[in-house]
Amino acid sequence: MTDVMVFTDLDGSLLDHETYAFDAALPALEALAQAGIRVSVVSSKTRAEIMPLVAQLKLEGPIIAENGAIIAYADGTIDSAGHIDDIREALNTLPEAVRAAIKGFGDMSVTEVSELTGLDETAATLAAKREASEPFLWSGEGVPDTDLLADKGFYIIRGGRFYHLIPRRDKAEAIMRVIAQNNKSDVQIWALGDGPNDVSMLLAADRGALICNPHLQVTAQLPSTHTLYLTKQVGPSGWAEAIFTFLAEKKT
Repeated sequence: MTDVMVFTDLDGSLLDHETYAFDAALPALEALAQAGIRVSVVSSKTRAEIMPLVAQLKLEGPIIAENGAIIAYADGTIDSAGHIDDIREALNTLPEAVRAAIKGFGDMSVTEVSELTGLDETAATLAAKREASEPFLWSGEGVPDTDLLADKGFYIIRGGRFYHLIPRRDKAEAIMRVIAQNNKSDVQIWALGDGPNDVSMLLAADRGALICNPHLQVTAQLPSTHTLYLTKQVGPSGWAEAIFTFLAEKKT
């Protein structure tokens, strides 16, 4: 029988974008557990942020943090695509006007991170523990050039709240590395997310769900030939909607 692995974004997907609540997703998580299907978090959040949530929800899959830049396995192995110090050094090589338009987490106090994210200061401290990527606000004209630091090995993607400067490994590539480590050739991938930074993993999955987010225009970025499931509900309610749909399809 084909194994299934679920890979999910957090904010705006498994978690409510504003309150970070996940109650509406619990019945679907329980259904996955009963079916013996493991869930892996794939998020822009840090490993330090994700680990307590994974423990609370008893999720057993590897953790993919910082938009794919960090993979943490249950045995303690960490697969990192880069290092935060290299990113911050690269930022400081930019022309002064461009650098001034970028305000990264490394440029902010914990209080500022807290105010921008709505997290309390304890949670904001965990959010600031970047290992291999840098979220930032952009105050320049238009949008930042995605290849601004391509010559240094980094590129820019858009998340739900921030832009992110990351090494050249996205969520989709990180998932494929996890699958390769799984040592099973017959694995079906289900992926769920709501943001522009989720598109690559949703399209790479065998079954992908774009969680409705009225604040983001992600559907406009999808190829006309996509076969993603588009939820009617938002956040964790939409997450549960997609999971129950996929589980029903699996039984037929």
